[in-house]
Amino acid sequence: MWQVIGSFIGKYLSLLIYPPAAVLISAVLTLWCIRVLPRLGMIDVPRGRHEHAKPTPLGGGIAIVVGFFAVSLIFALENRAANPEVLRTLGHFALPSAVIVITGLFDDRYELSSWVKLFAQIVAGVLVYLLNDGFSSDLYHIRLGWFSLPLTVLWVVGIINAFNLIDGLDGLASGLACVASVTLTVWGMSLGGNPGYAALSMIFCGACLGFLFFNFSPAKIFMGDTGSMFLGLFFASLCCRYTSRAATITSLLIPLLAIGVPIFDVFLAIWRRLMRRIINPKAGGIMEGDHDHLHHRLMKKTGSQSKTALLLYLLMALIGMGAVCAVMLKGVFPGAIYIVLLGGVFLAIRLADIELLDSFGCIAKGVKRPSRRLLLVIVHPLIDYALISLAYVAVCGFVFRNDVEFPATYGYLIFCIPLMLTLYISGIYRTYWLRAGINRYHIFFKMLLLGGSCELVIIYLLEHYCRFFRIADSWRLYGGYFFFFMTVLILVGAERFLVRYLESFGLRSLYLKLRAEDIRERRLVLIGGGVACRLFVINLFCRNYMQLPLVVSGIVDDDPSLRRLNVYGFPVLGNTDALEDIYRKDPFDMLVVTTAISEESLDKVRAFVKSHDIQLGVFHAETCFCTPETLAAEVEKLVPPPIGEDEEEQL
Repeated sequence: MWQVIGSFIGKYLSLLIYPPAAVLISAVLTLWCIRVLPRLGMIDVPRGRHEHAKPTPLGGGIAIVVGFFAVSLIFALENRAANPEVLRTLGHFALPSAVIVITGLFDDRYELSSWVKLFAQIVAGVLVYLLNDGFSSDLYHIRLGWFSLPLTVLWVVGIINAFNLIDGLDGLASGLACVASVTLTVWGMSLGGNPGYAALSMIFCGACLGFLFFNFSPAKIFMGDTGSMFLGLFFASLCCRYTSRAATITSLLIPLLAIGVPIFDVFLAIWRRLMRRIINPKAGGIMEGDHDHLHHRLMKKTGSQSKTALLLYLLMALIGMGAVCAVMLKGVFPGAIYIVLLGGVFLAIRLADIELLDSFGCIAKGVKRPSRRLLLVIVHPLIDYALISLAYVAVCGFVFRNDVEFPATYGYLIFCIPLMLTLYISGIYRTYWLRAGINRYHIFFKMLLLGGSCELVIIYLLEHYCRFFRIADSWRLYGGYFFFFMTVLILVGAERFLVRYLESFGLRSLYLKLRAEDIRERRLVLIGGGVACRLFVINLFCRNYMQLPLVVSGIVDDDPSLRRLNVYGFPVLGNTDALEDIYRKDPFDMLVVTTAISEESLDKVRAFVKSHDIQLGVFHAETCFCTPETLAAEVEKLVPPPIGEDEEEQL
């Protein structure tokens, strides 16, 4: 036992020596920056979206940069005989870092244009690829080829901007960098990888921690774009190296989850600003900042920058370490990583309320003709293409992962391209899927079956006559294709069901939930569960349904066969004789008669409405077969007038 412990300490002794040195050097340099940077004009004056109250030195990220490279260079030189790869890696990382740091310093001093910074980030991404620090051409049985260059550049630019955007509160970016560094270090050590990379990661953590002492709320100095972009570049480069060495497809998820909070925030920012641009062409573009980042939302609830930062530290640590534990336990519990992913998806939905509301507003208000054209012609085919590609990645990872003879690149062309061509040639994408009829779904799935049948014939011919796939067990090939096709059906079907659900029901429900403080919700009970009831519900949820604060509590029907059942998505609460009991359990504001009832029952309803001072309406189904103006007039009788400005102030 002691021998094992001694061997481990000898292997990872650098983790105990060099990170504290990085903490000390970074802290000393930060103190120096606090005194010197204001004299150079690098100071952040509070204005606009800024959270601080007094002028603060800017550009302190240079302390992180110098502290990291100074200690890392000493470590690399002392270990160059035993581990020469570390010195080579550090040299490769220095060149793109110089581009980013120089750009950041000029931006902190002179506020460069966002396009200039984007160009510098692209240059850094190209350098990362050219120095063999980007994604390799073969990524877990998938041959990327020349596509690895744009993928590397996109990854580098995305991660740099992720940390740039998350740097909006005192101590947030530097603290998250510390958590991510520890997570990646633990994961790298669990893979039995190069201990030099683990040492570099912990040295980086130490440099960030030394700066964090002075950057935590209330901050005495800000890292600026010099620091935030450097943090992003470091993690982008390190994650590329780790993913290139990943042994399983689940291991590819660890770098994403380790820096999941900044990635999620930048995704939300792009989504949110794009939706607002579609709704209002005069709104700011994707490059223009706002005050709805993840840390801003949490701070509105906590009321404290320090509490918000600590909460996000904890969130990032839980996600990262949960993913690492799931991968380490994959032999005992293979589905653990997917449970972590499902938890992350649930959390993302809970945190993306503003983006969902903006998206629903885009659906409710409609989009201009050019944007709708873009949505119909480009967006939905791209969504299907992405889902089909995801299904192919899944089949490569779970079915063909041990078949080294399986031609992944050409297999992609055979599995995916004919299916997409069949869908596109069929004209099915001339459908506005947000409001598609059931016949379009029927045609869509028929086209999928047709495309799948064509692909199966192509696979049979290539395998039977050309031995193209060279797989010993041909049934494994056909089983893999069946798995791929069923995954495609599930993904595209679920995506369209989600779109239809959001357009038909989810939009209004979420709107009313989020606007509960601004509007007065009125509860509604329907009398009659027949076809006319369904017609009324359709009109209620389709005509101005974003602004109407009406919520259907349930249905009252005298038919005993409907007792305690669910009709059109609403519970049958009882018959007309039970109105008093229903109201006592769950008070409501309106009664709407949607069916023909006897005069005796109608008298009971009138007496009940009068005694409880609630509204009564009658919906005539036959007007639905007359002019739209007549139908609109009937519905207007049942809809309360919109809340005016005076009433809003009273509320």
